[in-house]
Amino acid sequence: MDVLLINPPWEQLSEDIRKKAKVENLMPSLGLGYIAAVLEKNGVKVQILDANLEGIPPGKLASYLREKGFRPCHIGITATSHTIVAALAMAKACKEALPACRVTLGGVHPTILPAETIECEAVDFVIRGEGELPYLELVTGKKVEDIQGVSYKRNGIQYHNTVRPFIKELDDLPFPAFHLMPINRYHPTLGTYRQLPIMGVIGARGCPFNCTYCASPAFWGRKVRFRSAQNIFEEISLLVNGHGVKEIQLLDDTFTASRVRLKELCNLLLGAGFRITWSCNSRVDGVDDATLKLMKASGCHSITYGIESADEEMLTRIRKRISLDRARQTIALTKKHGITCRTSFIFGNPGETYETMEKTVRFAIETMPDFVVFNILRPYPGTEVYQWALEMGGLMREKWYLSPESGPIMQLPNLSRQELEKAQSRAMKRFYLHPRYILSRPLRMRSLQDVQMYLRGFWGILHA
Repeated sequence: MDVLLINPPWEQLSEDIRKKAKVENLMPSLGLGYIAAVLEKNGVKVQILDANLEGIPPGKLASYLREKGFRPCHIGITATSHTIVAALAMAKACKEALPACRVTLGGVHPTILPAETIECEAVDFVIRGEGELPYLELVTGKKVEDIQGVSYKRNGIQYHNTVRPFIKELDDLPFPAFHLMPINRYHPTLGTYRQLPIMGVIGARGCPFNCTYCASPAFWGRKVRFRSAQNIFEEISLLVNGHGVKEIQLLDDTFTASRVRLKELCNLLLGAGFRITWSCNSRVDGVDDATLKLMKASGCHSITYGIESADEEMLTRIRKRISLDRARQTIALTKKHGITCRTSFIFGNPGETYETMEKTVRFAIETMPDFVVFNILRPYPGTEVYQWALEMGGLMREKWYLSPESGPIMQLPNLSRQELEKAQSRAMKRFYLHPRYILSRPLRMRSLQDVQMYLRGFWGILHA
């Protein structure tokens, strides 16, 4: 092995209702899968260690590497703001076990905060942005000062090379190295899937929208780069025929952004010699009656819509750019076609009040999606709301990601942390214990898994 790629462990935040309901999400890092595929295509021997899946904490990584006899020249670790503490601890463990190994961090958090990330003594390099090509150049011996998108240090001085242009033709990338992933051991949140094994597929990079709370554009860019429907279909075919996958999660922020591509993929799935179930994310203005009918026919069983708030002023503040009337229509249409409708809302954006949260809860009860989640805002580095909180002194801890703990970490002038947590808990109970919701559930249950999921969910909500 020349390279070891590590996905650090991730523990659900305690305010996340999925943890309260003891519902776990365990899926691989497709970003590492893409990097591994590019490395292998160029003759580099690589392995992926999913420490999250294997349950390997940073404190046991050094002994694990020694016991397994791993001696890679390079180790790459991916990190988000939620996993950066574990990622840095794992970098230190790698240096302890293999002092001569070169350690690189990449992912959303190191991209946005490269100078802070590389301050860690155990981190030799940071890859900013898409990692496939710069990491290939790094591990195959190109001079580091000539590699775009890389940050490094020499004699205590940091150097940040020029930004690397985004990959234009995503179809040119090899499919993720699924053969390095134990696919049969992965599963998403209980109740979000119909069949196992399941695997995610990324069909595009970039987001054209400007929501104040989202860090995606800071990493992927604002121009959407689409993979072709044929290319996505070929990856799905590989997963089905080569790995026995029965369901696909289409992970794009808005998979329905290109109606032409969506229609083409649905028709390819309808004409395939196999049948799968699949799910995706969409905006409420991203589908219509005909589109939903075609999606259902091709195997779509669930769509998640980010609505965030039912207060018009709040929607303007966060630049969501959706119509609540359109949201009502889309929820009704999705349910009409027998597709599970999931919606997400956010409490705690600047300007939030008891009145705006009440509007949101009433909207959820009025429209009665199949599932809702009321999240509490976390201001991620690289987002507009994080900068707002810094300037207004609203962060309880500026570098909250370095000392993660449960609960809100942004203080609003008129709502305390405790008040937001209580509002979240009340909202979940008001929705899921509403008589209309309880009476509608038997008609929506299609399997024993559905029954188990509802029972576990209700238990979690009652004890939240």
